[in-house]
Amino acid sequence: MPEETSTASGSGSAEEKPCSSTAAAETSGDVMEEAKKLIGTGKRHLVMGDVVSAVNVFQEACSMLAAKYGDTADECGEAFFLCGKSLLELARMENGVLGNALEGVPEESEEEEQPKNPNLESADNIDDDDDDDDEDDEENNAQDNEEEDVGNLQLAWEMLEVAKVIFKRKESKDDQLMAAQAYLKLGEVSAETGNYPQALEDFQECLTLQLKLLPPHCRLLAETHYHVATTLVSMDQYNQAIQHYNSSVKVIETRLAMLQEVINAAAGDDAAAEEKNELEELKQLLPEIREKVEDAKESQRTASAASQAIQQTLGNPSTSSTFPCENGGPSSSAAFASTSQIPVKTSESASSSKAVSDISHLVRKKPASVESSS
Repeated sequence: MPEETSTASGSGSAEEKPCSSTAAAETSGDVMEEAKKLIGTGKRHLVMGDVVSAVNVFQEACSMLAAKYGDTADECGEAFFLCGKSLLELARMENGVLGNALEGVPEESEEEEQPKNPNLESADNIDDDDDDDDEDDEENNAQDNEEEDVGNLQLAWEMLEVAKVIFKRKESKDDQLMAAQAYLKLGEVSAETGNYPQALEDFQECLTLQLKLLPPHCRLLAETHYHVATTLVSMDQYNQAIQHYNSSVKVIETRLAMLQEVINAAAGDDAAAEEKNELEELKQLLPEIREKVEDAKESQRTASAASQAIQQTLGNPSTSSTFPCENGGPSSSAAFASTSQIPVKTSESASSSKAVSDISHLVRKKPASVESSS
């Protein structure tokens, strides 16, 4: 994440001077009641799969709460988290629509070159200058629009960053678990943009909090271990990835045992229906994770063989720091040496002159709608 923004959110007004609701009880109650209704509506939109409407409703709630209590007030935490989460889903939908639109598009066929008389001017040649001017104008307009519009991934990150600051400074178990979820979603944003070092850092922060607060059979632990492992695979850190995949499997196996005990203790065929459904779901999930373990092992063997082949070709076995033996593959340190990478482009609003705590530009922005592919 942007260093300036992180510093600001870590040591600035966001944590040292949290806003609190000191307004009159009636007005405060009215705002909070209306915001809760909006949040409830947004949640229903998410359940129904209407992510665009959910984002619009959550942003309205964020704007209302931020205007009343302050951008980083405790009252804003849930709305900002849900808005950031929805923006992440919206960005994924947009990427999916773009990918589907590009599928099946034929490559431009090369036109057969025909001899042309250089002394004759065609209509195409006459219009070349006008076409060039039009293209320049279109490019300038596109650049201006790109600078004005903040991408949904960037908005998601900034919303989740504010939510993380709000929840992390509070001490209750529920708030700390919400901070963990904010870290998890921040990691997903970074992973979406290929910034795996930052994603790994956020996932590990999430896991640290969850290990302190959750029982060993909680599914959230299995999910976070899985995210950590998948990120490590992307960084060619296969040994550690395998360990986290196995940890995810262990959590699921522990939960399966717990669910089976509940089912055995229940009386009647209709008893413990939820537990039975979850049991079957987890049984189907386990083989997929175990397959990931085998894939990671295979990738490790392939990377090791490639590393040895290159070493033999270069005639410099085991002396080059480019091929460490920890993972049996090429070092990821060179490719990921810079841990200051950001998952998305830093806009002017997230620069050192404007801290993450100032999110007025976020809560008033309407997200771009997703066009359904036909």
